[in-house]
Amino acid sequence: MLAYYILSGGHHPFGEDFECEFNIYYGKYSLEHVRDVIAKNLIEWMINKDPKGRPTVKQCLAHPFFWSRLRKIEYLKSIGNEEEVRNYRGTDKRLLDELDRDVGEATWKDWKQKFPLELVQKIDGKGKYSENTAGLLRFIRNFLEHYPEDAEHIDLMATFPDLFGGVYVFAKNKGWNSRVSLRRMFQEEEEDITSGGAMNTLSLEDRAPGFSVPVQESGGPPQVTVIP
Repeated sequence: MLAYYILSGGHHPFGEDFECEFNIYYGKYSLEHVRDVIAKNLIEWMINKDPKGRPTVKQCLAHPFFWSRLRKIEYLKSIGNEEEVRNYRGTDKRLLDELDRDVGEATWKDWKQKFPLELVQKIDGKGKYSENTAGLLRFIRNFLEHYPEDAEHIDLMATFPDLFGGVYVFAKNKGWNSRVSLRRMFQEEEEDITSGGAMNTLSLEDRAPGFSVPVQESGGPPQVTVIP
């Protein structure tokens, strides 16, 4: 509830005044004041009506909301290599349509025009990549894998700000994140946190716009600054 209060600018997920306790009891909430789907996903997990269904602090810190940009990009690259995406022309169209809906048309429609023309011509000269989310993810995987020098000059998170969130929620709902090929992304992050170095080496500004957590060089508690 505190996380939502901070991210929403002072709102309560279960409402105000006398309705609040009633809504908490029945598990009725609204996250309308937070747009980020990754933040919503974490908050929904934390306010689960069933206490046994809520994450531990360690699990919260391993959630993608706290991932660095590099880890998010690595995740998208891994998704682009999953069987359903790698061979998307043979994948059930209903699955691809669902992926498009979760990501949002504004992200994948005309995605080739959001990359430098020379890069698209170099990688997709024959037009083999479809103008949908699966085609975009496969393109991202291949240019990251085979054209790393070009990739250094492209900010994927800024070019496609809603891609990671939509893809993550889709993959989670489909159980993809439990696959060996993707599970490592979450295991490695949790190991970093367990070792005690995560909050010192990873900047929250990278993951949660509006937040700043300074590196702690002493034994004192971290000071969180909320930037309006």
